[in-house]
Amino acid sequence: MKKLPQGRPVPPLGPETRVSVVWVERYDDIENFPLSDLLTEISTGVETTANSSTSLRSTTLEKEVPVIFIHPLNTGLFRIKIQGATGKFNMVIPLVDGMIVSRRALGFLVRQTVINICRRKRLESDSYSPPHVRRKQKITDIVNKYRNKQLEPEFYTSLFQEVGLKNCTS
Repeated sequence: MKKLPQGRPVPPLGPETRVSVVWVERYDDIENFPLSDLLTEISTGVETTANSSTSLRSTTLEKEVPVIFIHPLNTGLFRIKIQGATGKFNMVIPLVDGMIVSRRALGFLVRQTVINICRRKRLESDSYSPPHVRRKQKITDIVNKYRNKQLEPEFYTSLFQEVGLKNCTS
């Protein structure tokens, strides 16, 4: 966990954003899917010992984990069911709940949907600040750290005196 200047911790964005992609042979299995049981077993592989997956699992709620169910149809197409991706925006694109897609488009659309879900969760987070805001804050920190509190004439005098002394000694 990183610390913000105000002292509050910033959760890393990687392992905290979880999306499950589930293949179901029967569409009725979605209703009986044991998501709460699987959440205790799911790991991203990126968890560290300081941020152990057991502490993360206990705080992860079933409604917070979006699940993309993929059900193959007899026609060679695939039915998509998206569950748990609620928040400020209900519809996560490019895949939407109930959509039927071809095998050719399935991989790309699932990948883009997962990326969009993760981006949306990051933007909804209270601790997220955009890059331009973080950059401005860093510049302000550097300016404050290395600020030379002199009047303008004193500053120029000190600059030229140092240069003049170096040239005279050479």
